[in-house]
Amino acid sequence: MVSWSGHHTIDPAEMESRFSNENSMAYMDSIFTEPSDEDVHRIEQIQEILQLLPDREADFVDLYYFKRLRQTDIASIFGVSQPTVCYRLMRAADRIRFLLNLPEINKNKLEKDLSGFLSDPLDVQIMLLMWKTTCQSEVAKQLGVSQGLVRHRFLRSVKRMGGNPKFSKYVDLFKYVAGNLNILREVQRPCGGEAVAHRIS
Repeated sequence: MVSWSGHHTIDPAEMESRFSNENSMAYMDSIFTEPSDEDVHRIEQIQEILQLLPDREADFVDLYYFKRLRQTDIASIFGVSQPTVCYRLMRAADRIRFLLNLPEINKNKLEKDLSGFLSDPLDVQIMLLMWKTTCQSEVAKQLGVSQGLVRHRFLRSVKRMGGNPKFSKYVDLFKYVAGNLNILREVQRPCGGEAVAHRIS
């Protein structure tokens, strides 16, 4: 038995018979015909990134893009509407694209470098949380401060780092985050009876 996100338990044989057409699970073997090394590497990257997405969203991506099930079939499996599946897939694609292009940064080194450059520990925490969540309101909530303060301190810190060549890679990182605010945050959105309330932790 396969459990999807802890919501439903499905017998694989039942799934196979249910999708015994052009969208069969057996079709998965022929999705990638003679992929190049670059294709294989990209697929592996995406599969790793799926672990960072909300569980249901990752399931939708796996079923739609890798197992080639139709959106209506996925909706039926999870008991949601097709527009909900479509919305989730679009959000997942945006998140995956963001994470694929996110500059690789070591968290411990980032924290150490920021702590040695920014005198206020609050500024360090704001920068780390903005990198992790991309969401000003979430950072404000976690730190117990206003969203305006988070925005002001974040932009001020980026500007300060911009004057130091040693921090150029961090400036690029935070400018990329600033250009994709809320990309890792899932907003409340009623869709076909389902309130979308997951967010990346």
